[in-house]
Amino acid sequence: MDSKTKLSTLDFVFDVTDGARAPQDFSFIFHFSERPSLEHLQAGALSARNRFPASGAKIKNGNWTSVGSPEAIKTVAVGNDLDATMAVAQFLDGALSPHRQLPVSQLLITAFNHDARLVTRFHHTATDGLGAALWLGHQLRVAYGFEEAVKERSPFKPVELRSASTSVRRSQYSYDHACDQLWSSGKRSGKRRWLTFGFPSPDLKTACRLAGGFTYNDLLATCTLEVFKEWNRLHSNSSFQRIGLWLPINIRQNSSSGFGNGTSRIRLFARYPPEASLFEKAREIRRQVSWSTRQGEWVVPEFPALKRLPRWLVSRLVHSYLSLPSVDMATGIFSHAESGIGDAREAFQKVQRIECVGLMHPRQLIALNGTTHRGHTWLTFTYDPGLFEFDEVRHLAQMYLDLIKAALREAREVRNSNPKVLKSLEATVLRSKHTV
Repeated sequence: MDSKTKLSTLDFVFDVTDGARAPQDFSFIFHFSERPSLEHLQAGALSARNRFPASGAKIKNGNWTSVGSPEAIKTVAVGNDLDATMAVAQFLDGALSPHRQLPVSQLLITAFNHDARLVTRFHHTATDGLGAALWLGHQLRVAYGFEEAVKERSPFKPVELRSASTSVRRSQYSYDHACDQLWSSGKRSGKRRWLTFGFPSPDLKTACRLAGGFTYNDLLATCTLEVFKEWNRLHSNSSFQRIGLWLPINIRQNSSSGFGNGTSRIRLFARYPPEASLFEKAREIRRQVSWSTRQGEWVVPEFPALKRLPRWLVSRLVHSYLSLPSVDMATGIFSHAESGIGDAREAFQKVQRIECVGLMHPRQLIALNGTTHRGHTWLTFTYDPGLFEFDEVRHLAQMYLDLIKAALREAREVRNSNPKVLKSLEATVLRSKHTV
């Protein structure tokens, strides 16, 4: 069995763009109302490292190379919610280099009232969000006895990506110049903090199906564009804003399998009449998604020559290129997924709530990552506390909730929706999971 394998092109890109100002790792925070067994979680993690060998490897000379002893799950006991949040922040502030540490690291936080949080950091060099969900789903299935543990290390298996007969570098909907950054008066610190809020999803998902022409994901992306657009308008003398979204998309040949990097991106733009309804704007976003998907904006170019150069030189070249004003990195990142993949759904039902602390490029000042789980959509704003005050991010979250309320009101024109849903939504309390 091979104990090493070459980094893929996407692995390589995330490796050379990693840095202290914008670390290329992301985290899932699972909230449990009933404390899971540490011993069983450890067994599940070991099984996941055996099943997905890159998660038990480090980068050496451009290869994923298996290491012997896996890292144990770290643990901490806390007395209250604030202490738990600070423990998460401290864990996320620590270094995670796939050259020096395993690319998956976990912290179990337990509280006196039997609540628990499992925080899992994934370095993007090793995997994307779907791969992370596969890893966590396997860990939980083993931990809860739904699946036998994998005892032997599996061979490395690359993620097989889709190909396209055509490929465009730029959307026909893009602006003449790169998108505007989100307004901020601060300076980047390299730290990440987050704010999570949630709302019921069934009525909105039903309304999207009945209205036709767009998906629930399109609606959430449209709301993100609108929030970014309004935020910049509030802090600018100009009524014209070039607002765009960096939207990750799954480009695996088998869309629901493959630990590793199988995600590219397309870009979406607020190129619709400002007076249009929210649903009409969402239909325009669906048209953009369809066009960019068909035209292959997501195709990943190969860089065989770059892989032969020293890593420090490639990193400098890539950072210099991505910093060019003509390169459009959009205004911010948005992603959303349904929780639980395939046979992992049963194990995911043990999780009460999910937060996703995302990653950002230096030119993307904020990220919005969401998961729809057990009838609720949980959205997490990830931000740098040097760039945004907590009250500013809370304002952004409230703006988003106001748009969700507007979407429900618009949905009533499509369907006689249950009035209790709007009343429940208006009573939603913003759930902040951040520290100082």
